[in-house]
Amino acid sequence: MVVLKTLALDVGAGTVDILLHREGGLLENSVKMVLPSPCKAYAKMIRNATELGGDVLLNGYTIGGGPITSAVKKHVSAGHSVYMTSSAAFTLRNDLDEVRQLGVKIVEDEHCDSECVSIFLDEIKLANIEALLNAYGETLKDVATVAISVKDHGAPTEKMTNREFRMKTIHEMLKDDPDIKRFLLKENNVPGFFLRMKSAVKASKDYLPNAEVVLMDTSPSAIVGCLMDDRVSKTSPVLAVNVGNGHTMAAVVSGTRIYGLYEAHTSQLNGQSLVDILTRFADGSLSNSEVFGAGGHGVIYFDDMPGFNGLDMVVVTGPRRGILAGSGLDYIQATPGGDVMMTGTIGILAAVHTIRSKSNRLTL
Repeated sequence: MVVLKTLALDVGAGTVDILLHREGGLLENSVKMVLPSPCKAYAKMIRNATELGGDVLLNGYTIGGGPITSAVKKHVSAGHSVYMTSSAAFTLRNDLDEVRQLGVKIVEDEHCDSECVSIFLDEIKLANIEALLNAYGETLKDVATVAISVKDHGAPTEKMTNREFRMKTIHEMLKDDPDIKRFLLKENNVPGFFLRMKSAVKASKDYLPNAEVVLMDTSPSAIVGCLMDDRVSKTSPVLAVNVGNGHTMAAVVSGTRIYGLYEAHTSQLNGQSLVDILTRFADGSLSNSEVFGAGGHGVIYFDDMPGFNGLDMVVVTGPRRGILAGSGLDYIQATPGGDVMMTGTIGILAAVHTIRSKSNRLTL
C-alpha cells in the first residue's frame, strides 16, 4: 500500500514553516521544522558584500523581496554594482523597469563586468531540506505533493496599484463561489501574473519533477489553519484573523464559505484600532474605500455579514497576534494540531486533503 506524503511549506517574512505529513498518520507525529526565512539569509549575504566592498550577482528564482530589496538599495547607494537575472529581479519589483530605476543591472547571461559575489535565490530549498531530513532517516524522494504558501500580490495586468490588483484578483477568484478552498491553485492553473508562485512551482519541479505542486497565498492558508483548531466551529460563522509580519487578513467563514474578507498592512494597526476594524467588518459597516484610503488593501463582502454579536467566536493567529493582547477582544489563539507555528502549513495541508477527498468540509 502506497502512503501519500505531502510536504507543506509556509514561507513567510520571518520564518519558513515546514511540515512533512503521511496521509492517515497522526498530525502530531509529522516532521515539523521552523527555520529562518531564506530572504533574511540572502539579505545578510548582500550586506556582507557591502561591507567588503564587492559587487553582487543575484540569480535563481523569484522569491519574496522584503529585506533583500532594502539590502540591494543600500548596496547600490554605497557605490557598488548589483547584477540580477530577470527571474531574480522580479523579487524586487513586478516591473523590470522599476528594478532598473533602483540602479540594478539586468543581465541574462549571469555575467558581471567585474569580480562579484554570486548569490542564488531559492526560498523553497528542497535540496537543503532533503539533506537535513536524510540525517534523521527521512526523505523527500517519495513525496507525492509539495504544497506551498507564499505571499504573492500578483503583477498588475492593467494600470492600477498592487493593492487594488490583489483585491480585484481575490474578488474575481471568489465572486461566483466564495469558498475558501478556491484559494488553492494547482501547478497548471497558476495565473501568469503570480510570478512568485510560478517560480515556486519551477523550483519544486526542478528538484522533484514527479511531485504534484499546489500553492496558496500565505494569508488564506493561515485562515484555513485557524479553522482546523478543534475548538473552532465548522458550522457557525467565525471570525478568523491572521496578524502577519507584513499583512493582516481577517475573514468571516462558516464551514468553507466566506462571508467577507479584510486585509491591510500590519504596521498600520494597533490593538485598539484592529478591534474597531474587526467589529465593524463583522457588522458589514467597514467600507473598502476607508481601508484603501488608509493605505490598506481593502474589504470584500460576498454575503450579508452575521454581525459581530452573531459570531460563534474569534480565532487569531500570526506572529504579530500579540498586538491584540490586552485589547479587550475575546478570542482564542489558533493551535491546530497543538502547534501555533504550524497554522499555515496545516491550513494548506487541509485544503489539499479536502479537495483530494472531495469533501465539503475541511478535514485532515
